[in-house]
Amino acid sequence: MSVPSLDVVNTLQQVGTGESDRIEYTAQIDPVFTIGPKVHGGTLQMLTANAALAGFIATAPADKPAAAGLAPIAVATNFLGAPDPAEITLQVWVRKRGRRVSLVDVEVHQNGRNLVHSTITIGTPDIESHYSAPSSLTELPAEPSGGVVYIEDSPMGDIMHLGAILDIAIEEKSIAFARGQKGDPVFRMWVRPKTTTPDGLFAILAGDISAPVVMNLGLFGWAPTMQLTTYLRRNPAPGWLRIESSSTEVGHGWFEEDHVVVDSTGNVVVQSRQLALIPDAD
Repeated sequence: MSVPSLDVVNTLQQVGTGESDRIEYTAQIDPVFTIGPKVHGGTLQMLTANAALAGFIATAPADKPAAAGLAPIAVATNFLGAPDPAEITLQVWVRKRGRRVSLVDVEVHQNGRNLVHSTITIGTPDIESHYSAPSSLTELPAEPSGGVVYIEDSPMGDIMHLGAILDIAIEEKSIAFARGQKGDPVFRMWVRPKTTTPDGLFAILAGDISAPVVMNLGLFGWAPTMQLTTYLRRNPAPGWLRIESSSTEVGHGWFEEDHVVVDSTGNVVVQSRQLALIPDAD
């Protein structure tokens, strides 16, 4: 059975003619973009970011078209519910058109409910850095070699279905839980699309690619994300993306999880932070 490409899931169908600063799209989400039975949060961020930029361009006044090279450089998402893998409606509202920074709201609706609300900042991503802090990611080779676990070949592949469309390789020594041990809540991994070259939208998806890092603390189960904010710092170079996901504060009710994503050249392409619920032991 064939699986859809990232281009397919990012295909938007406009609903109606739209109006000044407002437009509506539909998109079809295949079950491959799920964690368990529900749609993956990074996929929803990618879709809302795509709709925001498309809507911003489509509703621009004829005498002031959108500039070239714009991208969704910040995406702040509140998850009000968990969509099913099926058709969704994306309602886009351009809140501000600025010279350097613009703001767009996107709501995801399904079965008459607003399940996701994203606020997207539109601007021009960086190209080079003035300064980039040292990171353990730079110690990882640009491509996975020995000592890795591929998602689709592991028990996690039964839950994280993205392995059918993405190559996801986890540094084996960072997943202590897989050895029946506990360790720091830190995972390191590599990811790339199976059939296309990574772009900015894919990098946004990669900012939420990790399983909950609290698994290394012996905390297993569904850890729903309440809020996720992702920064697209620059567009990635071709090749694998390297990712470190980590947490510095794990409570009894909540934990935060950060992703840093670098491309094959070692440049930071995405930074993200989410607030999630501790898995229910029951």
